[in-house]
Amino acid sequence: MFEIRESDGTPTSYAAMADILLAVAPNNPVSGDDLANEDLSLGASRPGYRWLTWSGDTAAGFFVGAEETWDRSPGRFRVYAAVDPRWQGRGAGRALWNHGLSALLDKHEVTELICDTRADQERGMRFLQDRGFVLKKTTRESELEVTGYDLAENLLWRDGLLAQDIKFVPLAELAAADPAWFEKFHSLRMEFQADMMYPPTPLTLEEHWTEHQANREFDPSMTFVAVRGGEWMAYTALWQSGADPTLWWTSLTGVGRAHRRLGLASALKTTAIEAVQQRGGSRIRTDNDARNPMFKINQAFGFRLLPDAQTWRRPLGDEADVREILQ
Repeated sequence: MFEIRESDGTPTSYAAMADILLAVAPNNPVSGDDLANEDLSLGASRPGYRWLTWSGDTAAGFFVGAEETWDRSPGRFRVYAAVDPRWQGRGAGRALWNHGLSALLDKHEVTELICDTRADQERGMRFLQDRGFVLKKTTRESELEVTGYDLAENLLWRDGLLAQDIKFVPLAELAAADPAWFEKFHSLRMEFQADMMYPPTPLTLEEHWTEHQANREFDPSMTFVAVRGGEWMAYTALWQSGADPTLWWTSLTGVGRAHRRLGLASALKTTAIEAVQQRGGSRIRTDNDARNPMFKINQAFGFRLLPDAQTWRRPLGDEADVREILQ
């Protein structure tokens, strides 16, 4: 009834995967271009695998596996499988999961699997629990409706910082004027990423530049930096959904250690909302650990909570572990 084939990496394959994700989570728009960009950001040196299961000419589900890029310890792989609801409960997901994981295990010494799901996806949570996955972290996702959003009070606060000679400048403008812009961007990002609840593996300047060049979603005109006297203090970056151009995501907001508790994050958030409104956007989405100060800032702005994003982990030590995940 189902045929499993490796993805050919064409736009058609990515579009098929995006359609499946939209069927599984219709309130989370994603496009084939979004998925292709995620794969490009892995880099040619980091292996990634994609399999699709077909019912005739219709894609029913897909499996992806790639080396973890957040914490790049050897043997750690991020995997994900999704099946269109029309084919759930017929064994398509199980067969696809076993096929994709077996191919991954044949090629690599895998020490740990990491998989994401959402708190409202009970079938996916049970699937992982049955295979020995343990919940590693929960991320609070939220959304702000910016159409008609009144920024008057926020602009007054930002005006107070402007009076202190702090400017909020698009990265495109800074990059055009300063040949050393990326070194400053890199230094600031590595500083505040190191203080995250779950810090990623630090990148060298060269690694960060390679990642940056591969990121087709990065928009320097929608990345805003707080600067004073040539010093970069903080920044926020947004990217536009390929599936819904009215939806913008905050990819990262951070403040340098020496400049915290000045209200820079709130001022940058104000600048971002203002820019999305000017672009004709209607919503901004973001995600944070609930212990991160940005979570409270987003709540103060009126962001509405969405179902939590979840990250699950499964260490692999011996054949018994492999048998449990390949049920």
